Amino acid sequence: MRLPPAEIFVATLDNDKSYVYDRETGPFAVTDASLETSCRQAAEDKIRQSVLEDGILQQAQSNAENYLFKFFSTLGYKSVQFER
Repeated sequence: MRLPPAEIFVATLDNDKSYVYDRETGPFAVTDASLETSCRQAAEDKIRQSVLEDGILQQAQSNAENYLFKFFSTLGYKSVQFER
């Protein structure tokens, strides 16, 4: 059996549970309307990078193969092989 490679579909922050903790501004501070968006995007990129470094794709591939092996075994197949 050949499975498609595991992939990350979404890595996002929960906007309902995340917020700006502190922002310091002064009378001469330059405001940046896209600062919060840029910070959120950087955080999402960091999350994606971290989980990739932790091996989540390899774990997902292994989990899929284990699940399908058990599934086909219960259907009566004596041998299940996965091609990579």
